[in-house]
Amino acid sequence: MGSAVTVAEKKQFLRWFLSNYQLQSREAEILMRYMMTRENVLRRVHFVENFRQLPRVIVVSTTCVPVAPFRYYRRNKPVSTDVEQAFLDLYQHPDEDIYVGLFFKDRATCAAYAAVLEETVSSELEPAVKELLSLQAEWIIEQALRSYQRQRLMEAVDEALDKRDREAFLAASRRLIEFDLETSAHAT
Repeated sequence: MGSAVTVAEKKQFLRWFLSNYQLQSREAEILMRYMMTRENVLRRVHFVENFRQLPRVIVVSTTCVPVAPFRYYRRNKPVSTDVEQAFLDLYQHPDEDIYVGLFFKDRATCAAYAAVLEETVSSELEPAVKELLSLQAEWIIEQALRSYQRQRLMEAVDEALDKRDREAFLAASRRLIEFDLETSAHAT
């Protein structure tokens, strides 16, 4: 997968794609031709396979696959099947990136398609998703640390038992009980 696809490569691919496949929606074909002829728009077009959580996505299907003909996703807006709405948005916001997902026969093995595919990077994720991932990472680290600390306290209890040291056992047990109480209070 390429990471920096040129405008010329995108234009060449779209020309090839439109000459080899028939889209389910005639309006979607007109939109694709519009994108192909506008360098400023094509510069912001990115062909991707994974378009979840991306801010602006057009999904187009050919007649050879049983997938919806056209979908337009705009962050915080309902999904649209209206090609005209996508066109107006492209026209009104030419400086925003647009991600295109194509569904056609043999796309998984198509070298021409693979040549223009771009991987999405984490900076393109919605801020809420980034925040959720960050919180999950913090929680996992915290759980691992607590598990390690509890294991160390258990080892101190076991060591005191092995040595038959009553005072050390009582002190280690008290620390373990306090740790468990603190952990359960922290969890609620």
